[in-house]
Amino acid sequence: MGIIISAAITRTGGVSSVGQAAEAARAALDAAGCPHEQVDALINVGVYRDANLVEPAVAALIQQAAGVGLEYRPGDVPCLSFDLMNGACGPVNAIGVAASLLADLPNGHVVIVSGDAHPSMSADAHFPFQPVGAAFVLENRADVAGFGDVHVSAGDSLPDAQGYVALAEMGAEGRSALTVELATGTAELVEHAVIAARDALTTDGLDAADTVLVCGKPTPEFASELARELGVAAVVTDDFAGDAHTSALTGAYVAARAAGHDNRALLFVAADGGPTAAAVTYRGQGVR
Repeated sequence: MGIIISAAITRTGGVSSVGQAAEAARAALDAAGCPHEQVDALINVGVYRDANLVEPAVAALIQQAAGVGLEYRPGDVPCLSFDLMNGACGPVNAIGVAASLLADLPNGHVVIVSGDAHPSMSADAHFPFQPVGAAFVLENRADVAGFGDVHVSAGDSLPDAQGYVALAEMGAEGRSALTVELATGTAELVEHAVIAARDALTTDGLDAADTVLVCGKPTPEFASELARELGVAAVVTDDFAGDAHTSALTGAYVAARAAGHDNRALLFVAADGGPTAAAVTYRGQGVR
Protein backbone atom coordinates (compact mmCIF):
# COMPACT_ATOMS: atom_id res chain seq x y z
CA MET A 1 0.00 0.00 0.00
CA GLY A 2 1.29 3.47 -0.90
CA ILE A 3 0.29 7.12 -0.55
CA ILE A 4 -1.04 8.59 -3.79
CA ILE A 5 -2.23 11.97 -5.05
CA SER A 6 -5.94 11.51 -5.70
CA ALA A 7 -6.42 15.13 -6.83
CA ALA A 8 -4.33 18.26 -7.37
CA ILE A 9 -5.74 21.71 -8.11
CA THR A 10 -4.40 25.27 -8.45
CA ARG A 11 -6.32 28.54 -8.36
CA THR A 12 -5.21 32.03 -9.41
CA GLY A 13 -6.67 35.49 -9.82
CA GLY A 14 -7.31 36.25 -6.15
CA VAL A 15 -5.54 38.47 -3.64
CA SER A 16 -6.08 36.42 -0.47
CA SER A 17 -3.81 33.52 0.47
CA VAL A 18 -6.62 32.06 2.60
CA GLY A 19 -9.28 32.51 -0.07
CA GLN A 20 -7.32 30.94 -2.92
CA ALA A 21 -6.09 28.03 -0.80
CA ALA A 22 -9.64 27.33 0.42
CA GLU A 23 -10.99 27.46 -3.12
CA ALA A 24 -8.32 25.01 -4.28
CA ALA A 25 -9.03 22.70 -1.33
CA ARG A 26 -12.77 22.58 -2.09
CA ALA A 27 -12.12 21.85 -5.76
CA ALA A 28 -9.50 19.18 -5.00
CA LEU A 29 -11.76 17.35 -2.54
CA ASP A 30 -14.60 17.39 -5.05
CA ALA A 31 -12.27 16.07 -7.76
CA ALA A 32 -11.09 13.29 -5.43
CA GLY A 33 -14.67 12.38 -4.54
CA CYS A 34 -13.92 12.92 -0.87
CA PRO A 35 -16.75 14.30 1.30
CA HIS A 36 -15.59 17.42 3.12
CA GLU A 37 -16.50 15.88 6.48
CA GLN A 38 -14.20 12.89 5.83
CA VAL A 39 -10.88 14.75 5.86
CA ASP A 40 -8.52 13.58 8.59
CA ALA A 41 -6.00 16.43 8.37
CA LEU A 42 -5.46 19.73 6.55
CA ILE A 43 -1.84 20.91 6.41
CA ASN A 44 -1.16 24.47 5.30
CA VAL A 45 2.35 25.15 3.98
CA GLY A 46 1.77 28.75 2.87
CA VAL A 47 4.11 31.29 4.45
CA TYR A 48 2.60 34.75 4.00
CA ARG A 49 -0.55 35.68 5.93
CA ASP A 50 -3.45 37.91 5.00
CA ALA A 51 -3.13 41.17 6.98
CA ASN A 52 -0.07 39.67 8.74
CA LEU A 53 -2.31 37.75 11.12
CA VAL A 54 -0.39 36.18 13.98
CA GLU A 55 -3.09 33.80 15.15
CA PRO A 56 -5.02 31.60 14.79
CA ALA A 57 -3.13 29.20 12.53
CA VAL A 58 -3.86 30.01 8.89
CA ALA A 59 -4.73 26.33 8.43
CA ALA A 60 -7.74 26.85 10.71
CA LEU A 61 -8.89 29.82 8.62
CA ILE A 62 -8.52 27.81 5.41
CA GLN A 63 -10.36 24.87 6.97
CA GLN A 64 -13.24 27.17 7.91
CA ALA A 65 -13.35 28.90 4.51
CA ALA A 66 -13.26 25.54 2.70
CA GLY A 67 -16.00 24.08 4.90
CA VAL A 68 -13.91 21.08 5.96
CA GLY A 69 -14.93 19.19 9.11
CA LEU A 70 -16.82 22.08 10.71
CA GLU A 71 -19.53 19.98 12.37
CA TYR A 72 -18.90 16.88 14.44
CA ARG A 73 -21.64 14.30 14.14
CA PRO A 74 -21.60 10.56 14.90
CA GLY A 75 -19.44 8.91 12.26
CA ASP A 76 -17.70 12.11 11.13
CA VAL A 77 -13.91 12.37 11.14
CA PRO A 78 -12.46 15.07 13.42
CA CYS A 79 -10.19 17.15 11.16
CA LEU A 80 -6.77 18.16 12.48
CA SER A 81 -5.49 21.36 10.85
CA PHE A 82 -2.10 22.99 11.35
CA ASP A 83 0.55 25.13 9.66
CA LEU A 84 3.88 23.68 8.53
CA MET A 85 6.12 26.45 7.24
CA ASN A 86 9.40 25.79 5.46
CA GLY A 87 9.17 28.01 2.41
CA ALA A 88 9.09 26.30 -0.96
CA CYS A 89 10.20 23.03 0.69
CA GLY A 90 7.05 22.96 2.82
CA PRO A 91 4.99 20.77 0.44
CA VAL A 92 7.64 18.03 0.48
CA ASN A 93 7.91 18.17 4.27
CA ALA A 94 4.10 18.00 4.48
CA ILE A 95 4.07 14.91 2.25
CA GLY A 96 6.31 13.20 4.79
CA VAL A 97 4.02 14.19 7.66
CA ALA A 98 0.93 13.11 5.72
CA ALA A 99 2.49 9.72 4.99
CA SER A 100 3.04 9.18 8.71
CA LEU A 101 -0.56 10.11 9.49
CA LEU A 102 -2.00 7.94 6.73
CA ALA A 103 0.10 4.93 7.80
CA ASP A 104 -2.44 4.46 10.62
CA LEU A 105 -5.45 5.56 8.56
CA PRO A 106 -5.95 3.06 5.72
CA ASN A 107 -9.09 4.90 4.54
CA GLY A 108 -7.93 8.38 5.47
CA HIS A 109 -7.49 11.59 3.50
CA VAL A 110 -5.01 14.41 4.04
CA VAL A 111 -5.20 17.75 2.22
CA ILE A 112 -2.04 19.81 1.73
CA VAL A 113 -2.87 23.43 0.89
CA SER A 114 -0.69 26.39 -0.01
CA GLY A 115 -0.88 29.97 -1.15
CA ASP A 116 1.23 33.08 -0.77
CA ALA A 117 -0.15 36.56 -1.39
CA HIS A 118 0.87 40.02 -0.23
CA PRO A 119 -0.57 40.71 3.25
CA SER A 120 -2.18 43.93 1.97
CA MET A 121 -4.43 41.73 -0.24
CA SER A 122 -3.92 44.25 -3.02
CA ALA A 123 -3.67 43.16 -6.64
CA ASP A 124 -1.04 45.77 -7.47
CA ALA A 125 1.20 45.15 -4.44
CA HIS A 126 4.88 44.62 -5.20
CA PHE A 127 5.51 40.98 -4.30
CA PRO A 128 8.20 38.56 -5.55
CA PHE A 129 5.91 35.53 -5.65
CA GLN A 130 3.03 34.61 -7.93
CA PRO A 131 -0.20 34.55 -5.84
CA VAL A 132 -1.42 30.98 -6.36
CA GLY A 133 -3.63 28.79 -4.22
CA ALA A 134 -3.07 25.04 -4.47
CA ALA A 135 -4.18 21.76 -2.92
CA PHE A 136 -3.16 18.10 -2.98
CA VAL A 137 -5.46 15.37 -1.69
CA LEU A 138 -3.50 12.32 -0.50
CA GLU A 139 -4.85 8.89 0.34
CA ASN A 140 -3.81 5.23 0.53
CA ARG A 141 -4.07 2.93 -2.45
CA ALA A 142 -3.37 -0.80 -2.59
CA ASP A 143 -0.61 -2.16 -4.87
CA VAL A 144 0.86 1.29 -5.57
CA ALA A 145 4.31 2.41 -4.46
CA GLY A 146 3.24 6.05 -4.18
CA PHE A 147 5.61 8.41 -2.38
CA GLY A 148 9.01 7.35 -1.11
CA ASP A 149 10.76 8.76 1.94
CA VAL A 150 11.50 12.49 2.13
CA HIS A 151 15.16 13.52 1.88
CA VAL A 152 16.58 16.93 2.79
CA SER A 153 19.84 18.85 2.49
CA ALA A 154 20.64 22.21 4.07
CA GLY A 155 23.45 24.60 4.87
CA ASP A 156 25.31 24.43 8.18
CA SER A 157 24.51 27.94 9.43
CA LEU A 158 21.23 29.41 10.63
CA PRO A 159 19.74 31.32 7.67
CA ASP A 160 18.79 34.97 7.80
CA ALA A 161 15.09 35.83 7.69
CA GLN A 162 13.88 36.29 4.12
CA GLY A 163 10.27 37.33 4.57
CA TYR A 164 9.35 39.33 7.65
CA VAL A 165 7.66 42.39 9.12
CA ALA A 166 10.17 45.02 10.26
CA LEU A 167 8.56 45.82 13.60
CA ALA A 168 10.71 48.89 14.28
CA GLU A 169 9.79 50.43 10.92
CA MET A 170 6.24 49.34 10.14
CA GLY A 171 4.41 52.19 11.87
CA ALA A 172 0.69 52.29 11.13
CA GLU A 173 1.09 50.13 8.01
CA GLY A 174 2.10 46.92 9.76
CA ARG A 175 -0.99 44.98 8.69
CA SER A 176 -0.14 45.54 5.03
CA ALA A 177 3.67 45.83 5.08
CA LEU A 178 6.24 43.13 4.33
CA THR A 179 9.98 42.90 3.68
CA VAL A 180 11.23 40.09 1.43
CA GLU A 181 14.96 39.60 0.79
CA LEU A 182 15.90 36.83 -1.64
CA ALA A 183 19.67 36.40 -1.52
CA THR A 184 20.34 32.70 -2.24
CA GLY A 185 21.76 32.07 -5.72
CA THR A 186 21.05 29.30 -8.20
CA ALA A 187 24.33 27.45 -7.56
CA GLU A 188 23.64 27.07 -3.83
CA LEU A 189 20.08 25.95 -4.41
CA VAL A 190 21.11 23.40 -7.04
CA GLU A 191 23.93 22.07 -4.84
CA HIS A 192 21.55 21.05 -2.06
CA ALA A 193 18.77 20.01 -4.43
CA VAL A 194 21.14 17.56 -6.14
CA ILE A 195 22.12 16.02 -2.80
CA ALA A 196 18.51 15.54 -1.68
CA ALA A 197 17.40 14.29 -5.11
CA ARG A 198 20.18 11.73 -5.47
CA ASP A 199 19.51 10.42 -1.96
CA ALA A 200 15.84 9.97 -2.86
CA LEU A 201 16.60 8.21 -6.15
CA THR A 202 19.18 5.89 -4.59
CA THR A 203 17.00 4.94 -1.62
CA ASP A 204 14.05 4.08 -3.86
CA GLY A 205 16.14 2.32 -6.51
CA LEU A 206 15.25 4.65 -9.38
CA ASP A 207 17.39 5.69 -12.33
CA ALA A 208 17.44 9.45 -12.98
CA ALA A 209 17.43 8.79 -16.73
CA ASP A 210 14.00 7.16 -16.40
CA THR A 211 12.58 9.77 -14.04
CA VAL A 212 10.68 13.02 -14.67
CA LEU A 213 11.82 15.94 -12.53
CA VAL A 214 8.94 17.98 -11.06
CA CYS A 215 10.14 21.23 -9.49
CA GLY A 216 9.52 24.92 -8.99
CA LYS A 217 11.33 28.02 -10.25
CA PRO A 218 13.01 29.72 -7.27
CA THR A 219 15.35 31.25 -9.87
CA PRO A 220 14.90 31.30 -13.66
CA GLU A 221 17.82 28.92 -14.17
CA PHE A 222 17.13 26.51 -11.33
CA ALA A 223 15.07 23.86 -13.15
CA SER A 224 17.34 23.55 -16.19
CA GLU A 225 20.53 23.51 -14.07
CA LEU A 226 19.13 20.87 -11.73
CA ALA A 227 17.92 18.72 -14.63
CA ARG A 228 21.36 18.91 -16.23
CA GLU A 229 23.13 17.90 -13.01
CA LEU A 230 20.77 14.97 -12.39
CA GLY A 231 20.49 13.75 -15.99
CA VAL A 232 16.74 13.17 -15.74
CA ALA A 233 14.48 12.04 -18.57
CA ALA A 234 12.47 15.27 -18.57
CA VAL A 235 11.79 18.30 -16.39
CA VAL A 236 8.41 19.93 -15.73
CA THR A 237 7.73 23.18 -13.89
CA ASP A 238 4.48 25.03 -13.30
CA ASP A 239 2.94 27.18 -16.04
CA PHE A 240 2.90 30.41 -14.02
CA ALA A 241 4.87 33.44 -15.14
CA GLY A 242 6.67 33.90 -11.82
CA ASP A 243 7.75 31.90 -8.79
CA ALA A 244 4.67 30.32 -7.20
CA HIS A 245 6.72 29.58 -4.06
CA THR A 246 4.80 27.14 -1.83
CA SER A 247 2.33 26.32 -4.63
CA ALA A 248 5.04 25.66 -7.22
CA LEU A 249 5.24 21.88 -6.73
CA THR A 250 1.48 21.42 -6.96
CA GLY A 251 1.44 23.54 -10.10
CA ALA A 252 4.31 21.54 -11.57
CA TYR A 253 2.54 18.25 -10.84
CA VAL A 254 -0.63 19.56 -12.50
CA ALA A 255 1.47 20.44 -15.57
CA ALA A 256 3.22 17.03 -15.53
CA ARG A 257 -0.13 15.26 -15.36
CA ALA A 258 -1.47 17.34 -18.25
CA ALA A 259 1.60 16.38 -20.29
CA GLY A 260 0.93 12.68 -19.69
CA HIS A 261 3.81 12.10 -17.28
CA ASP A 262 1.62 10.68 -14.51
CA ASN A 263 2.42 7.22 -15.86
CA ARG A 264 6.14 7.79 -15.20
CA ALA A 265 8.25 7.78 -12.07
CA LEU A 266 8.38 11.35 -10.79
CA LEU A 267 10.94 13.15 -8.64
CA PHE A 268 9.60 16.11 -6.66
CA VAL A 269 12.33 18.58 -5.69
CA ALA A 270 12.02 21.94 -3.92
CA ALA A 271 14.67 24.43 -2.84
CA ASP A 272 14.62 27.70 -0.95
CA GLY A 273 16.75 30.15 0.99
CA GLY A 274 19.08 28.94 3.67
CA PRO A 275 19.95 27.21 1.42
CA THR A 276 17.76 24.16 1.91
CA ALA A 277 16.27 21.53 -0.39
CA ALA A 278 13.88 18.59 -0.10
CA ALA A 279 13.11 15.72 -2.47
CA VAL A 280 10.75 12.75 -2.68
CA THR A 281 10.00 10.21 -5.41
CA TYR A 282 6.51 9.33 -6.57
CA ARG A 283 5.17 6.32 -8.43
CA GLY A 284 1.45 6.48 -9.01
CA GLN A 285 -0.95 3.94 -10.46
CA GLY A 286 0.54 1.86 -13.25
CA VAL A 287 4.14 2.82 -12.40
CA ARG A 288 6.46 0.04 -11.23
